Amino acid sequence: MKKIISIVGIICALGAVVSSATQFYSLTYPPAIIAFLCALYLIYISKTAPSKPKAIQYIILLVIISIGLTIYKGTIETSEDNHTEQLEPINIEQEDEPEID
Repeated sequence: MKKIISIVGIICALGAVVSSATQFYSLTYPPAIIAFLCALYLIYISKTAPSKPKAIQYIILLVIISIGLTIYKGTIETSEDNHTEQLEPINIEQEDEPEID
């Protein structure tokens, strides 16, 4: 059971990192939440039976990276409506001002 949970957690964490690095970064949260829940369950299991914490550390690190990238891309998103057309100059006729002698 522990190996299955750790494999599911690592796969979800890697999926979250990959999706956060692409244009589909809004789909990062569900796999990140699943990976985090798997890490919490692995922590709970490791309390009863001592084991190596490397899988837990990798899962949590990957979740933090994916959430960080998602937040970055969500806040620093550039607008794709860049208008690069040349603007035509507008000629405004100025009224003749009276000359002061």
